[in-house]
Formats: sequence, C-alpha cells, structure tokens
Amino acid sequence: MARRAPKILAIVATTAATIVPTALAAPAPTAPVETALPAAATALPDTSSAPSTSAESAATETAAPPAEEAASSEPPFQRGTTLAPGPAAAAPNSKPAPKHPPSGGTAAGTLPPASTPETPSSTGAEGALPAPGPTEALTIPDLPASTCAATGVPPLLIPIYRRAAAAYGLGPQGPAVLAGINEVETAFGTNLNVSSAGAEGWMQFMPSTWETYGVDANGDGVKDPNNPEDAIFAAASYLSAAGMPTDTYGAIYAYNHADWYVSEVLANAGCYAAEVGAPDFGGEGLQPQIKVFRCDPAPAWKKEIPAAYLNAFESAAGRYELGQRGVWALAAIARLGSDFGKGMSGRELHREGPLGLLPDEWKRYAVDGDEDGRIRHADVADSAATLAREIWSRGGLSAGIFAHNQAQWYVQEVLDEAEQMEGGCQVRFVDWRVAPLGTGFETAGETAVLSGNLASAPRSAPPAVKAAIAAANSISTTPYVWGGGHGSFYSSGYDCSGAVSFALYGAGLLDTPLTSGSLESYGEPGPGKWITIYANATHAYAEIAGLRWDTVGDVEGTGPRWHPEPPYPEGFVVRHPPGY
Repeated sequence: MARRAPKILAIVATTAATIVPTALAAPAPTAPVETALPAAATALPDTSSAPSTSAESAATETAAPPAEEAASSEPPFQRGTTLAPGPAAAAPNSKPAPKHPPSGGTAAGTLPPASTPETPSSTGAEGALPAPGPTEALTIPDLPASTCAATGVPPLLIPIYRRAAAAYGLGPQGPAVLAGINEVETAFGTNLNVSSAGAEGWMQFMPSTWETYGVDANGDGVKDPNNPEDAIFAAASYLSAAGMPTDTYGAIYAYNHADWYVSEVLANAGCYAAEVGAPDFGGEGLQPQIKVFRCDPAPAWKKEIPAAYLNAFESAAGRYELGQRGVWALAAIARLGSDFGKGMSGRELHREGPLGLLPDEWKRYAVDGDEDGRIRHADVADSAATLAREIWSRGGLSAGIFAHNQAQWYVQEVLDEAEQMEGGCQVRFVDWRVAPLGTGFETAGETAVLSGNLASAPRSAPPAVKAAIAAANSISTTPYVWGGGHGSFYSSGYDCSGAVSFALYGAGLLDTPLTSGSLESYGEPGPGKWITIYANATHAYAEIAGLRWDTVGDVEGTGPRWHPEPPYPEGFVVRHPPGY
C-alpha cells in the first residue's frame, strides 16, 4: 500500500552524479538532452497537478505550446574549475514558455498561493547570499564523500538550504529535505538539462509552476530557476504551501507524485542531515495520514444507502486514497450490482460479496476492512475495502472500475450514478498505522498456515509474532519495488529488506527500516524460535512461525509473498529478534 512514512533510514542513495558539473549560475543547455539518469528517475509518473492542501484537490493539465527557449551553448566544465557567472536570465516580467505536458518535477496545479518571506536584497539580507558582481567568480568545489549516499552535499549549498528552510518555516527537517530533493532532481546542479517533460533548473520546476513559486532569492532582480539560490528558495516556498513541516511526506509527494520518489528523497535527507546541520532528523511530520470521510448522500438517496454500507464506503475510499468521488463510486457499484445486498441470495453474498467481486479479485486484493480478524465476502466492510484496493492499484477511479468489470459502458454507468448520489462530505485526517489482524485470524498449533495470500498466525504464538504476520499480510500482494519500504514504511511496493523491515515494524521489533546489509547485524546470532532473519549484502528474507516471508518471484509475481517452502540458508547470516 502506498502509505506515508513514519521513519527515515539513512541508506545508500540510489542516485549518483553522472553528468559533469556546470557553473552554479550557468543557464540550462540549448535543448532538452537525454542523459544517463539513474534508474529510479527514468520513468516519472504523470504529475500534471500539484495537490492542494484543501481536503480535495482538482487535477489540472497544462497545455503544451511548441515554443522553445533560447539557452546557453557553453560547454560543460570539470569539477574544481573556477568560473565566471553566466549571462543574466530573462527579464523578471517575461514568462518562460511551457515545454511538454508535465510528467516530472513540480507541475502546475492548485496549491495555495506561495507565501512570501521578507524580500531578499542584493546586499545579503537574511535568507539570501549577496548577488555576485559581473566579474566575481564562483568555484565548483569537489564533493566530499558521504558515509551513506553516493555523494556528499557541496558546502557552498548548505547555507542556502538552511536559510531557505528558515525563511519558509520548514522546521528542523527542512535543510535536509531540500538537499535530498536537489540531489535526486539534478545531482546538486551537475545535470541542468531540461527534462523530457519540460522541467528545468536546479530543482526541476515546470515553467508554469515557476511562475507561481519562483523566487528572486539573491536580489539580482531576476527569478532564475537555473540559479541555485532562487531555485532552492522556490522549492522551500512550494514545500511550505504543500504542508511542510506538518506533513513532510505529503509535501514531497506534491513535488513529484510517486512514493518511490518520496522514499528516495527521505533516504537521502537522512544521509545528509548531519552535513546540513539537522542531526536530529527524525519522524516529525512523517507519520502517514489518511483522510476520514463523513458523507451525506444527495437528498434523493438519503434513505436508499444503508448506514453500514455508507460507513464502509467512506472508510475504504479514505484508506485507499479514492477521494470523495470514490465514496460515491463504491456506492454506485453496490447499488448496480446487488442493490446494497438486497438483490443477492445468501449463497451469492457468501461467494461474491455485495459489490460482486470475482474469486480472482478476492484472491489478489482481499482486505480485512473492519479489522475483526476475518475476511468475509458477505461483510460489506471487507468487500468495499477489497474493491477499493483493486481500484487504487490501477492508478485511477475509471481504470479501477474497468478492471472490476471490463466494459466501458459499465464504467460510465457507475460514474453517472455516483454523480447522482453525491452529496457533501466532511473531511479530517488521522494518523495511519499498521492495523494488525485480530486474534480470530489464528490457527491451532505452533506453525502458521497459508491460505491464498494470507498467513494464519498460530494461536500459541506471542502477540508480537501474530502482529508480524498481520503486518506482512497487509502487504502480501504488493509488487517488488527496489528501495520500497525504506524511506517510507508505507509504499506501493517493497524490496526484500523493506518487506522484512515492515513485518518487524508491525511486531514492534523495529522502528527504522534496515537494508539487507544492516539486517546482517540485527538482533542476536542464530535462528530464533518464532522469527529468523536470513541476510547478506544483496538479499534478505525471514521465516516467521514456519512460513518463509520473501520477495523471490513465484506464480503470483515478484514481491513480498508467503512461501511454504523452507529457507535456503547457504550464504546468509542468520539472526533473530531477542526473545523470539
């Protein structure tokens, strides 16, 4: 599940500086040039809108005129070269021409108006460096080595991160988060190419977003995305408008709508915290939050939708980020499919549930929606949560409804009826935590039993072991995502050590995700009675109550899965949590 991140782990950063550096104030290259970017940054999702801090945000797409901007054709410079600043950017009143439809960096959208701190002056006011004179030279320093990231933070940038974070009230995490974003986006300014989506500059802003959030931080009269101070201060403004420091995860997600991106930024931020002066970088603002809806149907539907059903739709839509439209879409599906259960026989309800889910849908997406420890098809809470999870996994409401019933007429009918049902909703946010399955989801003996994608905990197991199994169950159909579950415990997918860390976290045996290498020294040596960890430098898995918890691929695909087959210990360090 794509949730929010309560903890940070300083892991090896997945982004390295692969392009030779350019001058700190140099303009972008003449045209978008495809470069060898790190793997994690090669397929950015569509971020055609930046979310609003209001309860519901409306996505907006930016049209793409074919205009191209002129830029410098100066050759790249080697690290350590002393350079004169490049020519001045366009006049402050001229608007940068949009490039292509946004798919990376920050995009035009509906965030609140940018807050404006005291205007920096060219004489070095608080929050800015003095603007260099026409002949003053800047030096690109060698990047110091970092103990946990591919590169360290250039010392010249550290005071800019600090002042920008202070100017926009980003809290103690601010400098490290700005550094983390800067590294992921442009490797600290060493790759200033315009992206294929049209994002540009030190912090990769879409031109339309720069019009709103661009800042003249160095007081030279120009808001220049290719100037590090202007770009970093603009990024701080954007993060502040998106909810930081209260919701750090959400603010980074607004910057680029992808959980892998947030995970990578937060992992880097944890690495850079000490360098930029935030040694206590921790979980403040990183506790994942979800929306809780309380909705009233349109007047004609007030007596038609049973209260238990509406509660289930509200909970499922909030849990799986379907928004208010998702509440009414689930209601429409239940009305069309079974008239809220009244049009189904007891056998049909037991087999399909009131939302008409097929056996394969239950097998792949089953959720204990009411957290009573059992998954029952006839339970509307379980049925609604399962369908909501399927819709969420498809990336959008229409795509998810189509996956449920593969007919375009059906999608349109659901959306039309949902529109008729739609009333008003009150929205609040609550902290999201792992909700362990209750004690009813247990089996006799001392060994867990596998049923479909889920494991049933032994009745005799300690509570922590049952909780570890419950946590693993909750992500047992997610895909394999390299780096998933590290910067964020809650992710759309997990790698091997991320999946093991999540199970241990659910058990209360770990509060910070660990890499495979770190798991080699976790806990105590040797196998445990209930939980055994197998780790080496490149892979990790666990055996919990007799079942193997592993991301090795099987017929269901690669990702966190339970396996009845025994462990394969050769080449692994064997550890266990103390007492288990």
